[in-house]
Amino acid sequence: MANMIFNSYRLNIDNPQHARVNEILNNLDKNVCGSKNQFVIDAIEFYVENFGKEKFIQQENKPCEYVKVEDIEKIKEELIEVAMTEARREVIRELGIAVSGRVTVDSSILETSVKPPDEEDDEVMSGLAASWMSDMEE
Repeated sequence: MANMIFNSYRLNIDNPQHARVNEILNNLDKNVCGSKNQFVIDAIEFYVENFGKEKFIQQENKPCEYVKVEDIEKIKEELIEVAMTEARREVIRELGIAVSGRVTVDSSILETSVKPPDEEDDEVMSGLAASWMSDMEE
């Protein structure tokens, strides 16, 4: 005997849709359909192919393609927590430096290269820079 799987279904004759399906299955033309079994298989296959398999087949490993409101709220809470923690660390660091009397220099400023301005030199800015430089030398 060939490998077979048996499935069953039940029809409620009080339900008009079920009654119509029962009538169709009981009056199938054997010259057209061959058997009730093949008719049901062909009908299901046709239905799935025309409406898309993804609508009927449960895909467990497929990641969620959309961000839900709950996800956004969770992300917001996590970002706020991280920002608050980082702000607290920075305040504590700055207070420690202020108490010790040291001057801090942001390392990101040191790492960036200075680009010459595209516009002409501003006299006010040049004057301010010169006075600042002379204050630093004293």
